[in-house]
Amino acid sequence: MFKRPRPFHPPRPPKPPDRLQNMQTLKPFGKNHWVKAHWRYDYQRRQWEWVLGHWTK
Repeated sequence: MFKRPRPFHPPRPPKPPDRLQNMQTLKPFGKNHWVKAHWRYDYQRRQWEWVLGHWTK
């Protein structure tokens, strides 16, 4: 089976300081885990983006 090599990415800049957390919303049906707001690095734009807190399975 052919295994694709991992893409090479230049080093990321340091993570910015955290922003304020958003309030936990009402739990939607089928979701049971609250993920706190966090930074995510976008490799296409080469920038950190702030992801708000959200529910996941």
